[in-house]
Amino acid sequence: MENTANGSRVTDQVRVVLPTRSVGEATLHQLQGWLKSTFRVDNQVAGFRAGILAELTRREGAHITENNLREKGLRPRGKARSEVETAVELEELPKTSEGMRDGEIPYENARILAKASQEGEIDETELVGKARTQSPDKFAGTVRKHQQQRSEDDGMSRLEHQRSQRFAKIKTDNTDGMTVLYGRFDPITGALVETALSQKMNELWREEDPRARCSPGQRMADALAGLVTREDTDEDGKPPRGPRLLLIADYDVINRELINGRLGDGTPIPTEKIRDLACQSDILPAIFKGVSQPLDLGRSRRAASPAQRVALVARDENCVGCGANANWCQAHHIIPWAVQGNTNLNDMVLLCSRCHHKVHDDHWVVRRTPTGKYHLKPPLNRNRRSPFIQRK
Repeated sequence: MENTANGSRVTDQVRVVLPTRSVGEATLHQLQGWLKSTFRVDNQVAGFRAGILAELTRREGAHITENNLREKGLRPRGKARSEVETAVELEELPKTSEGMRDGEIPYENARILAKASQEGEIDETELVGKARTQSPDKFAGTVRKHQQQRSEDDGMSRLEHQRSQRFAKIKTDNTDGMTVLYGRFDPITGALVETALSQKMNELWREEDPRARCSPGQRMADALAGLVTREDTDEDGKPPRGPRLLLIADYDVINRELINGRLGDGTPIPTEKIRDLACQSDILPAIFKGVSQPLDLGRSRRAASPAQRVALVARDENCVGCGANANWCQAHHIIPWAVQGNTNLNDMVLLCSRCHHKVHDDHWVVRRTPTGKYHLKPPLNRNRRSPFIQRK
């Protein structure tokens, strides 16, 4: 920040010193370093702007500050309101604000922390360290688990608040006459909707002509329309049962009760809700060992069994490459079946279609960490095929 004379007027300007060498002349190492620097600058600027917005709000009020953002920052109305609200909330999180100004915490993670702090008491010290190292998608899950653990009622009050914020809207786009749907749901309802949609999309995919497939977006639109307008009944003339939903819980042997209830993607839910859901949906328990549902099938079967799929979702939660929802993932053999790979749980991971292509077409590799987690990484040598799996 420096003062710059402009005639008789002095203006404050933020100046960023850029490399004199063009990106086309830079080495790969320099490009990676420059990219990392841009992230740090973005975080610092966002932190500085949040401080400005909070002070402006204190002096002139939220309405005028939002107008400034819309007119001078060219922000949409909703975005301007959200930025001002987050800036005010961040004043109560000094360590988070400091991390932004230091360039270590991205704005999106700060926003997640700010929102969580308004919903209940959080341990900022515990979360701020993870905010420096996790992507917003992963950090949002970390914060949800943190809130669940600190909840005095196993998260029931938070779930009830989320349900009170449910919203759906249908309107006609006047520019082309298309109907537009939009909705927000609590995590449990959202999981039920998403599971039903994914099942219907899979049905439609199997019915499609392989030579003329729909796009995923078109298929989802068809699935939604089919579910909303259907008049299906079972053999007894009754409406079909709800979607099959994967729920996971730990069993407390001492107290003889279920604890730590969560959805397949790791989203925590009150254990009490498992009983309610049992009346609405087919519950898929996460079974890792058992005589009736063996999970190690060796060479006896090429495709993952339904029980293995349940266990994979419970273990990986989502695509190990990009984090895509497990409903859109396939069970990938780390060592291909064609070269004597086994259909065993430890030899498979969840991958979405895009990440699956990275493995088969671009030779990306699955890496297993000492903690048992799987990650998808680019090959060490892009000019030749890499091993199927690397252990870190």
